[in-house]
Amino acid sequence: MQFLKNLFGSAKLDGAALAVSPDLKEYAQIALLAHFLSPQPLHDAALQSRWSRVLPRSYAETIALFEKQGWLEATPAGYQVTATGRPFAEAYAQRAAREEADARQHVRAALAQMMTSEALTTRRQYENRTPLGKAAWTGPEPQMNHSAVTRRIFFLDNRLLDGLSPETAQWLKLYAAEQHLWGVHWTLDAGDIPAQVAAELARPDMPIEEAVYWRGYALSLYVDNQETWQRVKGGDHVRRLEIVGPDDEHTCEHCRTFLGKQFLVARVPELPHKECTSPRGCRCRYEPVLEAFEEIPLI
Repeated sequence: MQFLKNLFGSAKLDGAALAVSPDLKEYAQIALLAHFLSPQPLHDAALQSRWSRVLPRSYAETIALFEKQGWLEATPAGYQVTATGRPFAEAYAQRAAREEADARQHVRAALAQMMTSEALTTRRQYENRTPLGKAAWTGPEPQMNHSAVTRRIFFLDNRLLDGLSPETAQWLKLYAAEQHLWGVHWTLDAGDIPAQVAAELARPDMPIEEAVYWRGYALSLYVDNQETWQRVKGGDHVRRLEIVGPDDEHTCEHCRTFLGKQFLVARVPELPHKECTSPRGCRCRYEPVLEAFEEIPLI
């Protein structure tokens, strides 16, 4: 009966108010509507369940209410916001973009001072305000020591930085740290890359945006590989590491010979491979091999 009352009775949403509301249960409704600004299928069962936990009513009831109010319609290409609902959905999308830009700015400012804990706190606060507690564009949920691993980037003195001026090395570290903190990698516009950095990192075989991307990615991958190795070397639950990575047209033959091979932790080859010849650099990483209980000796 409550469902019928909500669906056909007094339930009437104020889209303009919900789009700017500070209350999670209220703006979550317009966040869901904004998902359908372009034609989309309904979410799978697992995501519908997660949405239902933050919405005032279930996912199915909310979709039905959107349709009843004329905000959402089913089309051959999927569900899509109607002309009536579009102003509310776009208002929320603009709000979300502002909040993302603000969070990015605060993270960048904190990292410029090497305050990685503060930067991670900003990320967590930003994502906690999203309806599902996770922004669509960010990486996996960070581990407890994530900020400490990010911080290592600033103190790298590694061959990955050979030949770079101190200014370019510091800029590259900040670029890599920002992406590592968010758990996702992106290319910059050429205009956002300082001239000195562009001159030092330029390659004849790829655009400067890609060259900068892969140099920054290498720093991020290096600290992650070091963290994996250090985490398992002192334990007794993982004895082997497997070398994994992409196997595509950019993978060099040296790296390809190691893909899928397992090594004892104490004997695993150092990454990145010094012999790698890929213009993108070595993209290999360590993957702990979890062994069945009976495989682990009791001595």
